[in-house]
Amino acid sequence: MTPTTRRLPAASSLAIGELMLDVAPPHLSDTDAADVLALLCDQIGEPLDHGLAARRYALTGDRRALHGTVL
Repeated sequence: MTPTTRRLPAASSLAIGELMLDVAPPHLSDTDAADVLALLCDQIGEPLDHGLAARRYALTGDRRALHGTVL
């Protein structure tokens, strides 16, 4: 893990995911959500792919949604 890489506990990932769901509701596909979430992720300093993963985790409750991301 590099000094700039951080890992957040699942609870934090869930909180970020719930924020993402507030901005991009569950009925939006990942592609449509990415258009909406790009600005938010930029403003909070979170990579878009991590924001989308956290959104999927909040939507499903399945931690496998976070696989491959460092949240």
